[in-house]
Amino acid sequence: MKVLFLNGDHPWEGQDGYYKLTRQILTMLNKEHDVHLLVLAGSEVKENAEKYDLASMNVLFKARKNKKISQIRSFASRDSMVTWQFKYKGIVDRVNETIEQIQPDVVLLNHLRSAWIAPYLSSSAKMIYVAHNAEAHAIGSISTNEKGMMKRLTHLESEKLSKMEAEVLEAVDTCVTLTHEDRERLRHLNSNVTFDVIPPPIQLPKEKNEMKQPNLLLVGSYKWYPKRKNALWLAKEVLPLVSEKFPTITLKFVGEAASVLEEELGQHENIEYHTDVPEIKPYMLGGDIFLVPERQEGGIKIKTLEAASYGLPIISTKAGLEGTTLVNGSSILEANTAQQFADQISTLLTHPTQLHEIAASARAAIERTFQAEKIQAQYEDLLQSHRVLDTVR
Repeated sequence: MKVLFLNGDHPWEGQDGYYKLTRQILTMLNKEHDVHLLVLAGSEVKENAEKYDLASMNVLFKARKNKKISQIRSFASRDSMVTWQFKYKGIVDRVNETIEQIQPDVVLLNHLRSAWIAPYLSSSAKMIYVAHNAEAHAIGSISTNEKGMMKRLTHLESEKLSKMEAEVLEAVDTCVTLTHEDRERLRHLNSNVTFDVIPPPIQLPKEKNEMKQPNLLLVGSYKWYPKRKNALWLAKEVLPLVSEKFPTITLKFVGEAASVLEEELGQHENIEYHTDVPEIKPYMLGGDIFLVPERQEGGIKIKTLEAASYGLPIISTKAGLEGTTLVNGSSILEANTAQQFADQISTLLTHPTQLHEIAASARAAIERTFQAEKIQAQYEDLLQSHRVLDTVR
């Protein structure tokens, strides 16, 4: 089958969960099908399909996204910030021309970063929208935790995203969500489209952790404002409570732009900053307690799944638990306030048997639900269901 995979930005230009899941889906589809990758904007426009083992690859515009400029444009217009990041002159025509040249059986629109263009496509091929989040709900959940101008901006963006998602769902044949919760949120916008729930694939590592002297670990991209805010909250509100009882405990911030946290927090005897690391595997093998202080709802926090696959004990907010199948008290511990986080950390540090049991249960849960082979089969079933072009547009 010939699949046109439409993506907002270059899948190999980032390391956070969105980019990682995008690469995983591309790899799965490419095993059985001819995958043609079409990128709206990236750092290069030269076709390089051979490098990524794809049938073809084309980056339409060479550009570096500037979120601040997109936010300003969005605030002064009716368009979402998502649209402004990729709104180049003639982009709709160029996408339609590429579709006409390739003549795909299926057009897969990955994330709202590319799916916003769905209402403007003239293809007769079936269209599948892979929604990494129910975006309007996710941004709206950020708004509830903000004040002043940030609250106003996020609320306004949420309203624009809700309208955009409704238009996208009207234009596509199938919407794939990562969680059942997001399926219901998007179904509320359009109940006529077909929905499939396909979680992200997780490869279980062969290595096992030895949790002899656990510290605290937070992994992610701190360029993302909510992630940065959550990290600062851990350092300022949770760590002081924990270090009173465990004075030698260390909180490790690992990931893209961790240095921005150091600029704000400065040097601290209980904090380590590991910025822009080439890979997170060595940190996942450190045997630490993995913290998920997420307030943004929707989708799945892939780093949480990865931590569970490495057999790490996890403490998470309710929002961070969504879609993971992990159960509070048996395979994960839930905490939603600074004191609750401190208490749960203390529980794990003082009860090593419970720590190991929770970690082992988390790894088993990932093995049951998120095996790569099982997820690939779900995508294959999805594509096969779209083999006959029987939709009249």
